Amino acid sequence: MSTFLFNKIVFGPVKSRRLGISLGINLLPTSRKICSFNCIYCECGWTMGSEIKNEALPSRREVYEALEQKLSDMKEKQLPIDVITYAGNGEPTLHPEFPGIIDDSIGLRNKYFPEARIAVLSNSSSIGKPEIREALLKV
Repeated sequence: MSTFLFNKIVFGPVKSRRLGISLGINLLPTSRKICSFNCIYCECGWTMGSEIKNEALPSRREVYEALEQKLSDMKEKQLPIDVITYAGNGEPTLHPEFPGIIDDSIGLRNKYFPEARIAVLSNSSSIGKPEIREALLKV
């Protein structure tokens, strides 16, 4: 099975059959997949571990800056966007700053593309954590 890893924090936009024009956000390292599951159909390949060790995760600030730059650029060029999608190299809710990043994304979305939706492609393994559940309920 061939695998695919995202090498940027913000990628796309890409055309999605179910979501429309989607701007992707990867909260995980570019070197490997980090996930709590090991799904056979995952485009990122097999899970070698779900623990985040000494790997560099993008900080909340880095995600904010990358997303604002891309949204500002798209707005200036009058490029459409239907959805901001958290996907990337594994399970996005494993990022330790996930709730704050969601709050930042809502603010940036409202500033640049208020009609756009925010989607999180998740296996829901972290939904038992109140802070993750509350963040997901916002989107």
